Amino acid sequence: MYRIFLILLMLCSCSEKTPSIDPVQAILLSEEGGVFRGNDIGDSQPLVLQREEENIVYNMPDELTCRIPSSMKDSTFYDITYNFSEKGLYVIELDVFPQTNEQAQTLFSKFRAYYNTKFGGSSEDEGFTMWKTKSARNKDVEVSMVDESIEAERPYISIVFHEYGN
Repeated sequence: MYRIFLILLMLCSCSEKTPSIDPVQAILLSEEGGVFRGNDIGDSQPLVLQREEENIVYNMPDELTCRIPSSMKDSTFYDITYNFSEKGLYVIELDVFPQTNEQAQTLFSKFRAYYNTKFGGSSEDEGFTMWKTKSARNKDVEVSMVDESIEAERPYISIVFHEYGN
């Protein structure tokens, strides 16, 4: 009887548990490095294009737009716009479209917690939550986030990385 119990205990401990996917990590791909999905302010357009190749829906000389359906069960999708100058990537705009306002509020809170950990405490001004940081090229970057659900009449969060002095 003791052997059967040990075998059952070993089988239970060996079964793999599927880790829950953090929606912020699923969107940002922070394990890829960079400030966003492996990309850093200052990266060249060909480099960003290579990283986002399968998601590109619009490609112009100074702008790439991607649409990414998330693997999250709630059918959230998001659009990303990357803007470039002759000096490289200087704006990343992320528009997140959750299914419900409740999901938008939850994501907003999760993004705020993530960025507070990464960039320090945020400030708030006229509905915008903001952080200041430096780019890889030591230029000032403002990260701003706003829940635009009321104005858009649908669940919608906007996050913008903007390098100043580009």
